[in-house]
Amino acid sequence: MTFAGILAFFGLAVVTMDVLGGVIAIGVMLRGGSVRHLLAFAGGYTVIVTAATLVLHPLLTLLDRWLRPVLDSNNAIGTVEVVVGLALIAFSVHQFRAAARPPTPQGRLEKRSTPSRLAAAPLALAGVGFSVTALADPAFPLAVGMAAQEQRLALRAVLLTLWHVVYQAPLVAVIVAAAFGRHEQLVTRVMEIVGPRRRALQRTLAALLAVAGIAVLGDGVYALLSGHVPWLRQLILLR
Repeated sequence: MTFAGILAFFGLAVVTMDVLGGVIAIGVMLRGGSVRHLLAFAGGYTVIVTAATLVLHPLLTLLDRWLRPVLDSNNAIGTVEVVVGLALIAFSVHQFRAAARPPTPQGRLEKRSTPSRLAAAPLALAGVGFSVTALADPAFPLAVGMAAQEQRLALRAVLLTLWHVVYQAPLVAVIVAAAFGRHEQLVTRVMEIVGPRRRALQRTLAALLAVAGIAVLGDGVYALLSGHVPWLRQLILLR
């Protein structure tokens, strides 16, 4: 994998970073959880994602022959970009509407994120369920496909491991803070920053999604109307 390919590979993890894991981890700590509970949650996630990766890699190799005509077609990739752009814009509208709604009367995060009695086994199962969010994210199979271009198995495993560390950076940050006994400061700081700024943060996220959606949609339409090579195909072709 070239330097440009590595930048795109990890850039994909940064752009699609999953903050939900960090939110759940903070909720666990607010209810008196420990590093053991967080590791159980992360362990459930890791088992499923690892198994899915082992299955997905040979499947992508098998499908490569069938999908090659699609990947080589600017019109096909442009159509995918149009669909993705419309989906991003729709999600942006949803976020704008969510930001306009008043806070729900369900109480603070620590009162509703986790059950009243914490145990490692249920949290491991919760991690298994949480892994579905990664498997449903188009960035995951794309990352597996990009890493598959590296022929050395050990390096491929290292790349995917580091990709998931970046992708789940909020969850990793909470686990590291808990391991060093700094989770209370981290949780307090996050609540102080996020709580009063919930609507502003949602509007910012919605604006970013809208800009990304318009850019991807525009690139897809331009690719369909001209000989332009779509951004997505340029990303796939990176080595």
